[in-house]
Amino acid sequence: SAPKRARGNGPMRKPSEYLPAAVAGLRSRLMPDCSETLRHAGRSAEVTRVGSLSRGEDAMAGADVNEDVRVLALASDFPELEKGRLVSLSGKWRIVTSARTDPAAATLSVGMSAELEKCRASYRRPGTKIAQPVDVLAVEGEVIEPNGEAFAPTPRRQWHVAVPEEGWYEPTEPQVGDRMELDGTSLRVASVAKRDGFFILEARAGR
Repeated sequence: SAPKRARGNGPMRKPSEYLPAAVAGLRSRLMPDCSETLRHAGRSAEVTRVGSLSRGEDAMAGADVNEDVRVLALASDFPELEKGRLVSLSGKWRIVTSARTDPAAATLSVGMSAELEKCRASYRRPGTKIAQPVDVLAVEGEVIEPNGEAFAPTPRRQWHVAVPEEGWYEPTEPQVGDRMELDGTSLRVASVAKRDGFFILEARAGR
């Protein structure tokens, strides 16, 4: 039998098809100038830039990287995308700060950091005096830490640094406690994650 039609608007869609169709309409008709290309894990798709953090809101959440921009994507286009992943948005590298689906798991709202900048860093393992030069991608932010001597928590500078696996020549992977010199600032590695062909480091200034 012929498919049911919805008052001249074509065949009726399944409930799971409404949100993807709405996103496609948003991208093509209502917000064509906000369309950008997102790439992750060998996949590429058009997404819609839907905003950034509102003015007056606190952009800092513990040790998380600050959010700079948000896009709306189809969840089926990026099944492996999650917080902490490294992505390319219109050719610019960024770190995913949040990835949330709607109740039907059809769309994906993706928050991202500011653009990571290409830098030359000097990397040193504990107990050695030899520093390895390495090309990295880095973005600076702040981390809020408790301060027992003050009434309010204290913001401290931190960096999220992406080190390509193919450019890492040490016999062991980066580790917590390693030191690096970046833009004239001495940093200590506070956490290490291995994702998307990169070591993603959280590094903090000072001690």
